[in-house]
Amino acid sequence: MLKHILATFGAITLLAACTGTPEVQTGDDAEVIDGLHKVDNSRADMAYLKPDADFSRFNKILLVPLGVDNVEIKQPNTSSSINRHNQVWELTDEDKLKLQELFYEAMSKQLQEKGGYALTTEPGEGVLLVQARLLGIAPSAPKDDFRSRPIGRGAVYTEGAGAMSVGVAFANSQNGEILALMKDSRSTNNNWGRNNSVSNMSDVRQMFNGWALGIRKGLDKAHGK
Repeated sequence: MLKHILATFGAITLLAACTGTPEVQTGDDAEVIDGLHKVDNSRADMAYLKPDADFSRFNKILLVPLGVDNVEIKQPNTSSSINRHNQVWELTDEDKLKLQELFYEAMSKQLQEKGGYALTTEPGEGVLLVQARLLGIAPSAPKDDFRSRPIGRGAVYTEGAGAMSVGVAFANSQNGEILALMKDSRSTNNNWGRNNSVSNMSDVRQMFNGWALGIRKGLDKAHGK
């Protein structure tokens, strides 16, 4: 059902993050995909929304684990003096599990702890299904491991961990009806600093939290909060 989900970060989140007044396209010339209308003036890469979707009826969230398979990885353009073995940057099973853990933590914190939307594991009335997928990453440096950064090499400094793009689809958990799709990318805009596994995970946590915050604000607006 959600096999071809576009990278997104929220349904009505564009109400909380946009460059102008968000406006759902209507009329004969509206750009429509499977009943979802394109939303203009969104800061996200792209956004589509079902015009009659009523998110105020959802008070619980069925959060599907972050999809981490077939992630497009843009290899960092760095000097061979940093990565002398020219190792390919790739996600290990351990990396994938960590990303899923960080994503869940961010969503749980924003939606359940701060938003009051209960997380559930079962579909049902008033339950919004949220399915996210990590589409791409663009690391800013070779991976912080023994293969890519041999012992004895100096510290690596970059402007943050790099960039990520994620996809989220929002659907009615009872019938699987997709209510919204969006596409968005984020990058770290930090000052120059040491690049290692700890700093990179901190940046990933920050990016996930930003998407989760946008989702919560969108749902809050739908509920009149």
